[in-house]
Amino acid sequence: MSAASRVALVTGASQGIGRVVASQLAASGFAVAAAARSVEQLQELQEQTGALPVPLDVTDAEAVGKAVAHVESELGPIDLLVNNAGVSGRSGVSWELDDAEWWRVIEVNLLGSFLCSRAVMPRMIARRTGHIVNVSSNAAFFRVGADLAGVINSAYMASKAAVVRFTEALAAEARPAGVQVFAISPGTVKTDMTATTFADQWDEDDFWSRPESTADLIEFIASGALDQLSGRYIHATADDWRALAARDAEILERDLLALRLRSARDA
Repeated sequence: MSAASRVALVTGASQGIGRVVASQLAASGFAVAAAARSVEQLQELQEQTGALPVPLDVTDAEAVGKAVAHVESELGPIDLLVNNAGVSGRSGVSWELDDAEWWRVIEVNLLGSFLCSRAVMPRMIARRTGHIVNVSSNAAFFRVGADLAGVINSAYMASKAAVVRFTEALAAEARPAGVQVFAISPGTVKTDMTATTFADQWDEDDFWSRPESTADLIEFIASGALDQLSGRYIHATADDWRALAARDAEILERDLLALRLRSARDA
């Protein structure tokens, strides 16, 4: 289908990566529903792009169900769900963190993706088509004390690793029904969420990833070009993600782009 005949729901769309993704999808012809907690910012986005504003806390199961029903009544069946809503929480040693704050990160990043996916899945399965993109992070794979350079956030890392595994499970369940599910990493994008964690690199332009790269990747996924790789994890800043479709047999045979345990024998 052309973009003009498709409906996209983007969560966490009021600012940062989600706002760029929603704006670019709307510019490409998608009918976009933009979901977030900030009503004022959603209204601004509607004025700029025409996106349907959907005030939503993705951790509220009842609210998610009502939001999806509202989008489908206003725009039609959802073809593309982008689970972008996320929080980072506070960095620090785990035993000094507030338990409710720690768990809130898991709820938003993981439970939110589950609830939104569960809400859209029945209609996608009935129509035997649909794409779900879960925004994860390379934080799921970082070596603590090496890649992280002293920045440790156990809740965020755990939640994003769980999103990758949830994606693979959901993709396996949905594949026979024609629904494709992907996990992606946007790289390190300059947003309010990264302002504190990467304050030392704030003025280093070459440190940051472009949110437009994430929007480009999501559009490419929605086109169906990577459907054979449903369940895999794709980095938006990789140089060759457009060429992955030509490598799908190799990727599947070698079990690449997935979260796996490597034993000493594999080294």
